[in-house]
Amino acid sequence: MRIYLLALFLITALVFPAKAQKKFSSYIENYQHTINYADHKVTLHVLPADRTLKYTDLTKSYYWYSSNQIKITQGGFSGKLLHGLYSNYYENKNLQEQGNFNMGLKSGEWKNWTEDGKLISDVNFINGVPEGDFYKYDNQGKLVERGRNVNGKVDGDFVKYQGDSTLSVRYKNGIVVPAKVRSAKKPGWIKRFFKKKMKSEDIIKPV
Repeated sequence: MRIYLLALFLITALVFPAKAQKKFSSYIENYQHTINYADHKVTLHVLPADRTLKYTDLTKSYYWYSSNQIKITQGGFSGKLLHGLYSNYYENKNLQEQGNFNMGLKSGEWKNWTEDGKLISDVNFINGVPEGDFYKYDNQGKLVERGRNVNGKVDGDFVKYQGDSTLSVRYKNGIVVPAKVRSAKKPGWIKRFFKKKMKSEDIIKPV
């Protein structure tokens, strides 16, 4: 009896991990894809088959996968929507771009790098629209621009760094807000009083 139970335990231990591994491999095969280009490689994930998007936003561009290609269509799709981590690699295996998709739309933080690993940009998205703080860098990884997006448009202070100088421009809904010109302040009543008194003294000044 003990030998029978031991044999049953060993068979169960071998069969179930094999099934779990097969199921995981099937998941990877169905939802994770790799596209090899001449000078770079892309790994992506797509929306599971049991999930779908009933309605699309006509103002937004959806990323989808079909026939080992990534397509972008405004207001629609005709394949598997990108969903999950997206990574684009240079030929030297360094990251070129990385971020997440949610139902075919860019979501969260997206970053870009140079071929030698220097950060180029850091932009945040919500439902495919740039939203929140963004940063841009030169080829040496030095910050050159920073600002904030609201509903896909620059809003608030936009700062640009040029060498040792800094240029700051204020935006409202994507439009530059003209700097206010300060008008000359009127002198206070005390200054006006003495100024008026001095003029009076000049008039009655004896010859």
